[in-house]
Amino acid sequence: MAILPCHEYARPAGGPLYDREQLQQQLNDFYTAILARERSLFDESHLRELSAPLLIAVSDAYLAAPVRIMFVGKETNGWWGRLGKFYATDDAVASLLARYRTQMTKGRWKGRFFRMLARVAHEAAGASADAVAWTNLLKTDWDHGRGYSRTAKGVSAALTRMSQEMLRFEVSVLQPHVIVFACGSTYDSLIRNTFPERSHSEAIVRRALWQFRIGDIQCYRCQHPQTIARAGSRFKPVDFYYEDVIARIRARHPASAPASGAEHFQHTG
Repeated sequence: MAILPCHEYARPAGGPLYDREQLQQQLNDFYTAILARERSLFDESHLRELSAPLLIAVSDAYLAAPVRIMFVGKETNGWWGRLGKFYATDDAVASLLARYRTQMTKGRWKGRFFRMLARVAHEAAGASADAVAWTNLLKTDWDHGRGYSRTAKGVSAALTRMSQEMLRFEVSVLQPHVIVFACGSTYDSLIRNTFPERSHSEAIVRRALWQFRIGDIQCYRCQHPQTIARAGSRFKPVDFYYEDVIARIRARHPASAPASGAEHFQHTG
């Protein structure tokens, strides 16, 4: 299965991208088609152990944001139900979009991933969390009986290919100005394989912070927000690297910064 070609990402100078319902319909049609196409490649264990897929519900806040940011994680940690439930449910896409909206508008989160997403939205775009488009490198997680870990990397070649195609399509439709890959260096090979046309690549801090471009989209790959810097580690606390990313985004998009607050995050590391 070929990955969709990555076209030049042309964007209007400002204001809303397109009509939200139009963009959502493009995504929904694609989600429905690709998930139907790939159904035969998932066996019974996949249907039983993989989660339902993460599907983006586009918000008006994202389209109106002064800087459009996508925040890309690894995979979910339990999501709505299993893949088998998705395929057995008639209105599964609508249900997953509703679940996504609920997650993005909670306002308070226990986990550091969404707290960091909300921080990036506020400090880099002057907006609420739902102004950021959240998605993942892998569209399902894998419950393989290893406690907290639900990593799906390497579990299925079909899942990897489908996830790559879905992410590329999401990027082409949503046309972000910035993508923050909040996944850590162990997913770098997946990023490289998903976006082979990268340019302007620079390891700002080896393994901790990497920047590159996809077309004219500025991208940053940072450590996962839950990363803990252990005693004696050469790495700084993970917040330091996200502060660096926020400062870089604000420098490139000065009109997007909040009117006040968070000025102490201006350093570039």
